Amino acid sequence: MISRNNTRHLLASAIAFIFILSTTAPVTLSQRRRVKKQASVTTQKAVTHQLPPWTRQVRPARTYDVLHYTIKTRFDVPGKMVVGDETVMLKPLASGFKSFELDASNMKIEAVTLSESNTMLQWKQPPDKLAITLDRTYEPSETITLRIRYRATPERGLYFIPKGSDGNTSWSKPAQIWTQGEPEENHHWFPCYDFPDDKATSEQYITTGADEIAISNGTLLETTNNADGTRTFHWKMEQPHASYLVSLVVGNYAKLEGVYKNIPLEYYTYRGTEETAQRAFVKTPEMMRLFGQKLDYEYPYNRYAQTIVASFIFGGMENITATTHADSEILYGTTKDAQLAQENLISHELAHSWFGNLVTCKDWSELWLNEGFATFMEAVFREHEAGRDAYLEEMRSNTSLYFMEDMLKYRRPIRYDRYGSAIDIFDATVYKKGALVLHMLRETVGDEMFWKALHRYLEEYRYKPVGTEDLQRVFEATTNQQLGWFFDQWVYKAGFPELRVRSLYHAPTQSLTLEVAQTQSADAMTPLVFR
Repeated sequence: MISRNNTRHLLASAIAFIFILSTTAPVTLSQRRRVKKQASVTTQKAVTHQLPPWTRQVRPARTYDVLHYTIKTRFDVPGKMVVGDETVMLKPLASGFKSFELDASNMKIEAVTLSESNTMLQWKQPPDKLAITLDRTYEPSETITLRIRYRATPERGLYFIPKGSDGNTSWSKPAQIWTQGEPEENHHWFPCYDFPDDKATSEQYITTGADEIAISNGTLLETTNNADGTRTFHWKMEQPHASYLVSLVVGNYAKLEGVYKNIPLEYYTYRGTEETAQRAFVKTPEMMRLFGQKLDYEYPYNRYAQTIVASFIFGGMENITATTHADSEILYGTTKDAQLAQENLISHELAHSWFGNLVTCKDWSELWLNEGFATFMEAVFREHEAGRDAYLEEMRSNTSLYFMEDMLKYRRPIRYDRYGSAIDIFDATVYKKGALVLHMLRETVGDEMFWKALHRYLEEYRYKPVGTEDLQRVFEATTNQQLGWFFDQWVYKAGFPELRVRSLYHAPTQSLTLEVAQTQSADAMTPLVFR
């Protein structure tokens, strides 16, 4: 997932940052001056680093493993309602399993039954939950399949968008229904275990109007024309994935097609915008080739789709095999900067196919393993397209945005389990500093070892949730280096080195002496000395 207009605002942010530095950090300017005598430079602290009043977030331990979701939906568009019929297959993780909870908000539950026997089960609805009591105790060797019939009026997670036009184009936006599950929003339209440390397969039966199509995850197995004039689309995703990646888009779309090797590529856009969309998505096959080659791990699924939607709340979202993009990011890119932003967005969401979808952060405190990697891979594609200088320019841009957050908002470690709600930590520390840390790790271990370690990381943890300790272990095993110092100061601690530079030029010998000291104020988060 990537925030809207991130790159578009980069120049303005960088200018603002330079202004702030010029007024609060004279040491930075002094480093640029060539002086012929020793200069004494003092650093004045510009900010007191304070965190918002966030609390430690601890998710209760899982008591069950979801194996598969089957979700059947139709829609009351005027009432903005989802009519759902869902089957959930799961296994207990311990003996004596008798009751459990699914995440579910704003739902009217009509019935909960055991699928095979149609036995009615008891259930309650505490806030944002569906608490189910089973007919007996179950053991980990047993599989439980439940059927839940419900109606949902989502406040989040699923959105009904009316038909419209912005008045400046020759095309109009069709009426749409689309979902946005990350971080914990899908339980507003189907009951689920809505946290990233559980992975299940899924399939959907989505009923639409006669002139609409439904786009979802995995493979389209069948389209059925119903007697009432509606159509039902049956999609199935056969590789396990976190529940936040389940998605659907419904609307009257034009479909463009491409291919990478034997993998079909699909681009869904508004009618009348096909040429614009084709230009935006044209580099997708090359991105797939490059990422597969760098990681020595080909695109891990059998299809990749990209769909534009109106009024999207982010720039893009990496729903598994079926990325969603904001139409404003794809259809309005006429300037060079806007086209570069498009490429970054498209490469970012594609990179999540490996980092986030295949290998998934085990909780939101580890989000950088999704978003830091995807932001880093944007720069890798820029390096491929335009060379090393373009790659480093991306890193400088990341640095500017991270420094601004550190100076103007707060300072926190990359891995951080304190927040108000999960969306709070989708910030520059995760995205931008996360990418910078990966860049530094690449420079520390060398290019060959870096990509070799990432290949091993993907191989060992595919379809699994991961933490930073897993990445560190793989890098240490691959490079035969102890990297605890690196991860401690850059991931588990916060901040960065703040430097005072003194210089002395001795004209007779034409020698320059430099003295560099770290001046950052150490605290519980910030190291006294960075290695």
